[in-house]
Amino acid sequence: MYKTIVCAVGLGSRERAEHLVRTAQALLDTDGSLHVVHVVERFPSLVSQGPDDWAVSVIDEAEKKLSLLCKQLSVPALIHVRTGRAADTILAIAAETKADLIVVAAHASDILDRVFGSTVDHIMHHAKCCVHVDRIIPRRSNED
Repeated sequence: MYKTIVCAVGLGSRERAEHLVRTAQALLDTDGSLHVVHVVERFPSLVSQGPDDWAVSVIDEAEKKLSLLCKQLSVPALIHVRTGRAADTILAIAAETKADLIVVAAHASDILDRVFGSTVDHIMHHAKCCVHVDRIIPRRSNED
């Protein structure tokens, strides 16, 4: 069991997000702390001047979705929504919180992962703590 867990959640699939949060909760000590993290990567080039209204609304919406998800699952968690490169931001939050585990989902690699490297690969190679990688298995449709 782990004392402090950082759980990286994308907002593309509610089912996947629920699964990751439940996985993290199952690995957490009774008195441990769970930090649910979402990173917004794509921002306009004027970020140096501070986030614009669009950026603020994206961050606010992500915080609301994650808070609601944790509340509906009855999972107490601290919510972190930040901007930046996903892997670096997740690692930074893990360092700030002194996490002893990062929970992250992996998908089948594609050409972009081969060219630019994947977020999960970067986290696995640079984390100062344990990393639990939850593999996404593509669902087969009824037509297969």
